Amino acid sequence: MKNRSLICSTLLLFVIGFFASPVIAQSAQEGSLQGVVTDAETGDPLPGVNIYLSDLQIGAATDTEGNFEIDNIPAGSHPIRASFIGYQTFEGTVTITPSEITTLDIQLKPSSLQLGELVVSGVATSVKRGNLANAVAKIDAEELTGSISPPTVASALQGKIVGTNMVSAGGAPGGGVDIKLRGISTLGAGSSQPLIIVDGVYLNNTELQTGLSAVSGQASAAQDDGANRLADLNPDAIASIEILKGPSAAAIYGARANAGVVIIKTKRGSAGETQVSFNQDVGYSTMLNKLNYASWSEEKIERVFGEGTALAQTAKEAYRNAVANGNLHDYEDVIYGNEGRILNTQLSVSGGNSRTQFFVSGSFMDEEGIIRKTGFSRRSIRANIDHRLSDYVRISSSSNYINTESQRGWTGNGSAGSVAQAVKYTPNFAQLFPDGNGNYPDNPYFQLNPLELIEYGLNDQDVNRFLQSLTADVTLYNQNQHSLRLDLTAGLDFMNSTTMVYQPPFIQYQQSLPNPGDVIHSTTKALNLNAQAFLIYNTTVGSDDNSYDLTSQIGYAHFYKDQQLQQVRGRGLIPGQTNVENASLQEIYNQFFQSVTDVGYIAQQKVNWEDKVIATVGARLDRSTLNADQEHFYFFPKASLALNLANFDFWGVEQLQQFKLRVAYGETGGLPSFGATFEALNSGVISGNLGLVRSSRTVDPNLRPETASGLEFGTDIGLSSGRASISATYYIKSVYDLILDQQLPSSSGLQVMATNAADLQNRGIELSLNVIPIQTDNFVWNATLNWWKNDAEITNLKVPPFTTGGFGAALGTFYIAEGYSPTTIVGTPVENGRFTFYGNTQPDFQSSFFSNIHLFGNWEFNFLWSLSYGQKAINLSLLFSDGAGTTPDWNGDYDGDGVPNGMDRQEEGAGLYVDDATYLKLRETSLYYTVPSQFLSDLSNDAVKGVRLGVSGSNLLLFSGYSGYDPEVSEFGNSALQTGIGVAPYPSARQVMFHVEFDF
Repeated sequence: MKNRSLICSTLLLFVIGFFASPVIAQSAQEGSLQGVVTDAETGDPLPGVNIYLSDLQIGAATDTEGNFEIDNIPAGSHPIRASFIGYQTFEGTVTITPSEITTLDIQLKPSSLQLGELVVSGVATSVKRGNLANAVAKIDAEELTGSISPPTVASALQGKIVGTNMVSAGGAPGGGVDIKLRGISTLGAGSSQPLIIVDGVYLNNTELQTGLSAVSGQASAAQDDGANRLADLNPDAIASIEILKGPSAAAIYGARANAGVVIIKTKRGSAGETQVSFNQDVGYSTMLNKLNYASWSEEKIERVFGEGTALAQTAKEAYRNAVANGNLHDYEDVIYGNEGRILNTQLSVSGGNSRTQFFVSGSFMDEEGIIRKTGFSRRSIRANIDHRLSDYVRISSSSNYINTESQRGWTGNGSAGSVAQAVKYTPNFAQLFPDGNGNYPDNPYFQLNPLELIEYGLNDQDVNRFLQSLTADVTLYNQNQHSLRLDLTAGLDFMNSTTMVYQPPFIQYQQSLPNPGDVIHSTTKALNLNAQAFLIYNTTVGSDDNSYDLTSQIGYAHFYKDQQLQQVRGRGLIPGQTNVENASLQEIYNQFFQSVTDVGYIAQQKVNWEDKVIATVGARLDRSTLNADQEHFYFFPKASLALNLANFDFWGVEQLQQFKLRVAYGETGGLPSFGATFEALNSGVISGNLGLVRSSRTVDPNLRPETASGLEFGTDIGLSSGRASISATYYIKSVYDLILDQQLPSSSGLQVMATNAADLQNRGIELSLNVIPIQTDNFVWNATLNWWKNDAEITNLKVPPFTTGGFGAALGTFYIAEGYSPTTIVGTPVENGRFTFYGNTQPDFQSSFFSNIHLFGNWEFNFLWSLSYGQKAINLSLLFSDGAGTTPDWNGDYDGDGVPNGMDRQEEGAGLYVDDATYLKLRETSLYYTVPSQFLSDLSNDAVKGVRLGVSGSNLLLFSGYSGYDPEVSEFGNSALQTGIGVAPYPSARQVMFHVEFDF
């Protein structure tokens, strides 16, 4: 009740602030503004340019002919800004005359610089990129979805963000991507994933438990192969994504920002003529990297199945019959050879006037997987509305309903429930196809027939979700270079997920169990509520030729989360039934309830001396019910300084438009996992009666949350021609008070205690070069080269060194010790009391190269290459296929000892399965043609404003020495440490799409 009352009081603050604000009637002293925006070099009109009057917070976007119009503008002078990707931002002042139309034509110069682009500088404020003191990455809609139609937001981000390491849980439709910003942020006790905020809503990005691991015989729920919930968002509705990678930028978000912050803003309407856009994408997916398993012979059968054994004799007979009858089957192609159809349909309507703007969209996306009966579909409806009640009050609403359905299939480390494992163990002479009556034979070489499981097994998830944000921006005072405004935001994220994992009683594996037929039903309800209230004061002091802009903000933030999970399991099912009540064994398999409340107070002061020196200091005080001391407020400071040397009078290098030096420092928090900061009472039998028994786990009474500090230095340099720019950053990210388990003396009656036991440090370099090497009337080439690296090290460890993760030292695990990276791979053999060191899952460096080429005004060609170099991976796929005789190089004999490679490897240590995971990928490429607007005008009598046709490919090429399907996958999903372990993943797919876009 206390938590709910806090939320209600915060929402009441929003309502009171809204209705108590000074609502001023519309003034009759108004005018209009219209004009056209063109390319300064070619004179061509520029569609989609954002025109914005910052003091009134209203704007418009140019149409296909570059025209714009804004009505109902109060008379007087107003600052105006025009911005467009790939062009220098125009900034100036326009004077509006009452009851008249003011004309302003704008020419934009092509540029690799985005100095006027606004990026986040506080919870309720922003700053021009040219004045930014942090390396904040920003991805616009054109970069996100302008070249391809990505099925999920996470897949659209891969390879595009400097300082980020992104690893997929597998290639199943619907995603599941681990995102790490500037290295490791926790060793497992806190969240390893960034905080994600969508239009002011704190997004729940939990990977929901399904029970797959239990039914398929895996080790833990961490191997459920679930998709994180970022997949629910429609990428085509996103306007921009800003990534606050380190504590120096994310400090203002406090206790939840150790792993960074991702801020997503969706598209909004602009004043002007109503615009209707319709996009249709059609495509298909195929397997990216086929391994081509080894061939068989009678001699090989004797080696693999045992000379003279009954199984070997049976296998040889099956082999002879298959060869004689031409019934050898490539089961890799049979299982993974489905050509998955992809459909993506988008419809949006936007427009409005100077008072009210709207953006309404609907979308449907359906993606079939490369394994039959797998797929992901999403239906989304969005309505974004902005309304200016008066010159002093502006309100905004963002509403989004989403329904997603996933069929994740049966892959992963399932001992008896993984078709990916079955493919490795099944030789090509096995006969697994059904007979004329549809009955599938048993697989004599594995515990299941993968074709039977695909046909009858179910691993389905249905998610209904609603996101809602409300904001009010109230100008309380605005006179004589002084302004005071109140910014109010409330957000809601409600999610209801149902899943069913089911194996019928008649399939091969279930028939071997005492109670055949297994089903787990899961229901998850999750509610996130957040609210914040900020006062922002702006003033200018000093003289006209020596002025200082001051921005002060203070605020209050509140977050509440309630999540419930219930899983019921039934075994011994009646044939044809999936209800637990129709099972002979019924149980509540898992159940938990979580409730979390965070409260924060924020203050920040920014000083801008004529865009020459920009200094910011701030702090946040946070407390959370996840902390051991729930009433204690933890302090998170920040400070930054940017020096724009090119803006000083003494600057004499005319060739450089920008030469900025920057330094920033900040601290963030990492909250413990739910349940880690209190002692539990477990059920137990006492004297024959059910009672409660204290858990053997305890908590250090002085336990503190994990905290991180970030110090970064950088420079941004840009040519006056706008043809080249470079950004360089060096950072030190230190994480303190990492929570680990400490073993306790047996005399205490307890086993382990959660305590602050370690510190680690990440050091890294980020470089980005953007150039326009060619710029003519008929040929414009824009290219971006990114390079980054991160090195991590445990700097302090208060418990003895230990190994963790994976499947033990015999197969490769991770070593936690002072002086070592937490992603160091070790294993057997043990020599002189030490494990053998085999490498690191952290890349030595990563790089990407993006190229955008415009030809003859109507053609556009794009591509994106991504390189990750030097990392290792624990490739246990090799282990299983070696034992089964199917590894592609099994039959070879590289060392010439007469023993096949597949048998040689089984006799050596863990290092044989630590694989080089360096890769080069062609992530994206596309070719588009824009139909000339004059042709459309003549043909449709101005009914059709624009038509764009294109073809694109995603994940097209992979170059790697990795012996599995894809080095960019991980068995353990969103894990703090265990990325880089491959067992039997869903193979990655390449996609080819055809696009058509209509604007009306």
